[in-house]
Amino acid sequence: MKRTSVAALCVALALSACGSPPPEEQPHGYVEGAEESPEAQPAIAYAARGSHRLHLLDLATESPSAIELSIGAQQVSEDGRFVYVTDGDRRLEIVDSGVWTVDHTDHVHYYRAPARSLGTLTFDTKIATVTGFGAHTTIGTADGRIRVLDRRRLEAGRLVELARITAGGTGPLALPYADGLLIGMGGERIVATDAHGRESGALTAPCRAPRDAVVLRGGAIFACDNHWVRVKHGNPLSATILASPRPPGSHVRFGYRPRSNEAALAGHTGVWSVNAAKATLRHVPSAGRRITAAASPADGRTVLALDASGALLSYDLGTGKILAQAHVPATSLTVDVNRAYLSSPRERVIREIDYRDGLRTARTLRTAEQPDLMVEVGR
Repeated sequence: MKRTSVAALCVALALSACGSPPPEEQPHGYVEGAEESPEAQPAIAYAARGSHRLHLLDLATESPSAIELSIGAQQVSEDGRFVYVTDGDRRLEIVDSGVWTVDHTDHVHYYRAPARSLGTLTFDTKIATVTGFGAHTTIGTADGRIRVLDRRRLEAGRLVELARITAGGTGPLALPYADGLLIGMGGERIVATDAHGRESGALTAPCRAPRDAVVLRGGAIFACDNHWVRVKHGNPLSATILASPRPPGSHVRFGYRPRSNEAALAGHTGVWSVNAAKATLRHVPSAGRRITAAASPADGRTVLALDASGALLSYDLGTGKILAQAHVPATSLTVDVNRAYLSSPRERVIREIDYRDGLRTARTLRTAEQPDLMVEVGR
C-alpha cells in the first residue's frame, strides 16, 4: 500500500508538471512595453519658441502627434530617444519620444512605444548643458554644478537623481561614457569619474573652456578652446590631443550621423570635421560665409554646413570646394543615415534633403506650428 501511494503521488506530480506550461523565454532584444520594429522609426520633434506643446512628426508615415508641456520651450536637445526641453532659464522638462534605436555594434534594434512627458526639474541657476548617453543624463548649470540622472530609470518613466557634482566653471560639461562620466572640471581639464563624480584616476587631459562633446563609434570627442581631445575606451582610458590653431564657435553643437565615426562643428572661420577612430581633424574654410551649423554625413569625403543666410552647402573635405548648395531659408540642421532635415520656421515647413544627390529636396513636410526648435529622434 505504501509503495502504491508513493507511485500514485509521483504520477500525480508528473501529470501536474506536464499540465503547467514552461516559462517563456523572452526573445533577444525584448523590451517591456515597447514594440520592436524591423527598421528605424525616426521622427522630428519640434516646437515654436515659447510654446507649451512639443510636436512629433513621424517620418515614415508623416503622421503628427503632440505632447503638452508644462513650460514654454526655448531650447531643445535630444539623445536619440529623450527630448530635453528648457525654458531658457532654470526649468527642464524631459519627454520620452517613444522611438529609439539600441546599438549593439554588430547589429541594432529599433523600438516604438507611447510618447509621454516624464516631468519637470527646477534648478538653482540657469541650465547650461544637457547630455544623455547610455546609462546617464547630465545637466550642467551656471553655478558650476552637475546633476546626474539615471537614464535607465528614465526609460522606465522615472526621474531618479544619482548625484550632484561640483565641477566649477559657468557651464560645466559632463559626458556619459564607458559606464562613468568625462567631466570638464573647472573649465580647464577633462577627468574620468564614476557616476557620482569620484575621480577614477584613469584619465586627465587638458581642455580649456570645452565647447561641446559627443560619443562616436571610435571614442568620445571634446572640442576645447584651443585644441580637441579624443578619449578612447580601454583599460585604461586613453586621451589624444588634436591640435587646432583655429578655435570652434562658442555656441555650437556637434552634427553627426548616428553610429558613425565622424562629426562636424561650425567654427568662426569655417567647418571642422573630426574622425574619432582615426583621431584626425580637418578644417574647411568658409571663404567669408558665417557658418551657423554643421553636420557630417560620415562618408569621409564631405561635410554639410548651414550659413547665416539659411543656405545649405556640401563641402569637399579634401579641397574645400563647394560641391552643391541649396538656397532655402533654414535655421537648423540635423542628419541621419539617409537624409538631412532643415527647418524653415517662417514657411512652417521641414525639408528633407538627399545629401547624396546634390542636396535634392526629397520631401517638404508641413508643420502645425513654426518649427523654431527642431531635433530628430529615433534615428
